[in-house]
Formats: sequence, structure tokens, C-alpha cells
Amino acid sequence: MPPPLRVATYNVHAGVDGWGRRTDVADVAVDIDADVLFLEEAWRSEEVDLAGEIAERTGGTAHTVPLASGYRVTGGTGPARWQPRRALFVGNEGLFLDSVLPIGGRAERRLAVARGVEPGEWCLSIVTRLPVVSTEVIELAPLAKDRARRRLLALELDAGNGVLRCFAVHGAHLSHGSLGQYRELVGHLNDRLDADTAAVLGGDLNCWGPVARRVLRGWRQAARGATWPSWCPHSQLDHLFVHGPIDVVSGGVLDRRSSDHRPVQASIVVRPSLS
Repeated sequence: MPPPLRVATYNVHAGVDGWGRRTDVADVAVDIDADVLFLEEAWRSEEVDLAGEIAERTGGTAHTVPLASGYRVTGGTGPARWQPRRALFVGNEGLFLDSVLPIGGRAERRLAVARGVEPGEWCLSIVTRLPVVSTEVIELAPLAKDRARRRLLALELDAGNGVLRCFAVHGAHLSHGSLGQYRELVGHLNDRLDADTAAVLGGDLNCWGPVARRVLRGWRQAARGATWPSWCPHSQLDHLFVHGPIDVVSGGVLDRRSSDHRPVQASIVVRPSLS
């Protein structure tokens, strides 16, 4: 049997919490020690490249595509809890995205008085130690209420005994109409896969497991468990799915609370190619 590979997905919230204080998400990501790591909200600016740092520390390469641009706050202050109590409804004080929709009202006022404001890009990344054969970025249809332009990042990797196709996505919220976008995504996947293609899809899908499983027919969920919010998780928004000749050895959610999402990891075996 070929050796197992560790795959993982982690939404790192740009390396800051909901108050705009730096977190240790890069350390957490490095400790996961994944051969393939899907990263959502990986911040990139003149000062920092979260995916690049993680790749350098793990001996891999980072492949990154921006989904939005805006501002990250690094000099925020607040109590011990991860974010303001009403952040889910009015927004947090650490991230402000304005490349698709303008920042307005209360958010604009918070940003105007924030300390340590840094412009940059809000990105989707794959960090991998496996040799990369090819890369592709696939545009998804924009949604009217979404503050990002969603993209599917695809890598073809040499797994030693065959090719492993990896697809990373950070989905919009269901309330923004992402269900239709996921049907579009499945069409792109079907165009690039056949029944014998080994593939992994990972990311923050912003939808629950039953919905994702129904949409991703032909894919198998590699790990189950609540991932959000990290301090008291009640829902799984972060997912790993496998397709084709892959065996899942183990999988689960890691109890790490540096971000508002917990990471998900799985140990998989890619069965040898018959070709």
C-alpha cells in the first residue's frame, strides 16, 4: 500500500481576530503538517504573505489567487472573546473588504479610527509539498450580495503512484445564493474528472454537510464534525471531499481556536494508477 497523505483545510481569517489582533494561525497551520493544505482567507500584502510563510516553513509551495481586496487591522483591542458579540450581524473589526461592494456606514466609521490598518488581498491558497504538474483558476459567476469574486483553484499533483487533482474553494453564504454557484462548480468539476480520477476538494463551503453532500454527488466526505464558531462549534462549514480511487484512513476536526473556524484534516491513500 502506498504511504498515506495528510490533507487539511483551514480558514485563517487573515491572521487576525474579530477585534483586529494578530493570531497564531500560521503556527497552527504549520503544526498540522499537511502534504496538501487548503487555506481560506489567506492574507497577502506588502508586509505579509500567510500562505507563502506557511509554505516556506513546511517545505512546500504556495499557490494563491485573490478573491477580494481591502484592509486588515492589526492594532485592535478588546476583551478576551474572539470577536465583538454582534459581529455576525454588523461585521467584525479586523477585516474590511471593498473591492466588490463599498464599505459604508458603521464599518466605514470603525475603519477610520482603527490602528494598524494594512491594505492587501483576501485570498484562496493551496500549500503543498507534492510536485505540481499544472495549475488552473476557474472563475465562478458573481453574486449580487457577495463581497468577493469566487474562484475555484485547481492543482494537478504528482502523488508518486499517480496523479491527484486538488480543488480549493471558499464559497459564499447560502443567503447570498451560493447554491446555484455550487451547481456551477459541480459542472466545472465534472468537465475535469472521470470516475477513475483521484481528487480532493477542500475549503470553507459556508454550507452544512447535508447540503454539500447533496450537491457534490459522486464525492465522499472525508471528515465530519462541527467547525464553526471555533470556540463553541455547532455547524460544519469546512469540508474535505474525495473522489475516485482514494481510501480515507482517518479524518476529523482539530480543536484549534486561533481562527473563528477549526481546521479539518484527513489521512488518505491514493490507490496506484492502472494506466
